[in-house]
Amino acid sequence: MTGVSMPAGLPAVAREFAESLRAHGFDPERAADRQVMCLAEEVGEFVGAYRRFTGQARRTGTAEEVRDELADVVLAAFVAAYELGIDLAAAIEDKTHTIRARGWRTR
Repeated sequence: MTGVSMPAGLPAVAREFAESLRAHGFDPERAADRQVMCLAEEVGEFVGAYRRFTGQARRTGTAEEVRDELADVVLAAFVAAYELGIDLAAAIEDKTHTIRARGWRTR
């Protein structure tokens, strides 16, 4: 296994979303704060959707809700990275190499 393949358009989508938020009146000086909190919120929504889907909540949920919330997490992470000046695609590539180099626990 070499390299990491991901949708190449995610950084461009993140830039588009960030610019759209600015164009709609969101304070650009608070953009990083907003996106970090947005990411945390989306992770919470993903966990909630998973709990509902797996029967660990008062109401039920669907696999599609889990999928959609997980997509929100990824998008929010890319927008947060854009606002923080992080090349997330490169960071993911670097982290992938680090994890692979660690090896895996043997049984």
